[in-house]
Amino acid sequence: MEKAQFSESAEAQMVSKPCGGSGVKLGGIFVVDCFDRDGNLKWSETASNIVTNQGIQTLLDVGFTGATYISPWYIGLMATTGILATHTMAAHTGLTEATEYSQATRPIYVEVRSGQSLTNAAGKATYTINANLTTIEGAFLTSSNTKNGTAGVLMSGAPFTGGVKVGSSGDSLQVTYTFSAADDGV
Repeated sequence: MEKAQFSESAEAQMVSKPCGGSGVKLGGIFVVDCFDRDGNLKWSETASNIVTNQGIQTLLDVGFTGATYISPWYIGLMATTGILATHTMAAHTGLTEATEYSQATRPIYVEVRSGQSLTNAAGKATYTINANLTTIEGAFLTSSNTKNGTAGVLMSGAPFTGGVKVGSSGDSLQVTYTFSAADDGV
């Protein structure tokens, strides 16, 4: 008489998809256009930014703990890249500011809100370059208007992905910054 052995095995796994996202995405895009003294476009660069820890903490403090609202904000230019989430205006090793422009201070960020975004597309930050071979490698948003200043909040910054750009005396730079917040979705 032969005996048969039978065996069964089953395994199940349940994966549920959460309802809605689990957080918020913050970020922005800088668009920098360089025009020669005759108004011809020389180059254009679009760069996604890093929102710094200091910037996120400021948003939380102002939005939830009653900290003082900051206005206005200003746009600065990077002469070297290297922005990190841990950078502040006071401590930003590897990041230097391009200051070779005629304006006495950093241009103001004149933002307009639409939905979950802010943009200065209607009033771009404008710079008149006053030195030849001026290196531009990105842009940043800060609460201080002082060129090369180390006070204030460093909200965000974006290094160019297309490499070093050069401005010449008489060139005009126009910087548009759009900052958005959205559910991170699933």
